[in-house]
Amino acid sequence: MILVSEDYPWGKLLREYVMYCAVGCFNVAVFFAMYYFLYKAQISVQYPAASAWAISYFLSSILAHYLHRWLTFESLADYKKSLVVMMTIYVALLIISTLSTAYFADTLEFNHYYSWAANTAAFGFISFVLLRMFAFPLSEGRITRKERVEEFRNRRRA
Repeated sequence: MILVSEDYPWGKLLREYVMYCAVGCFNVAVFFAMYYFLYKAQISVQYPAASAWAISYFLSSILAHYLHRWLTFESLADYKKSLVVMMTIYVALLIISTLSTAYFADTLEFNHYYSWAANTAAFGFISFVLLRMFAFPLSEGRITRKERVEEFRNRRRA
């Protein structure tokens, strides 16, 4: 469970993090849109921000796995295994961040958008490191985006 190695230097990790952030921007936009509409729908009277956060976080996590597998991480990790590991990581972070949202936005009545932004930023980098190490480890082998697309095309032709 190494982040960098001779075959995978700091520069490569930094480029991967930049791609993670770029893909993350799309994920965050989808996440925020879901959050916005669910918050307006008032799913929970007592915890409107926390309930909207939890549902939109979970749904956008599934999208994030798919996009990060294809675009961010060059890992050959098994799809189902990486999904389970990623969702385990995300559920742990979901619990912590939902409690944070419930406390700051719903209990202390801080602006729920500020709480949303703070949680998103705080857990983004932590997620990257945990995903790289456990859900998409280099020990499973590497595949570039170009090779992954070519492999996909070949499977569709067969």
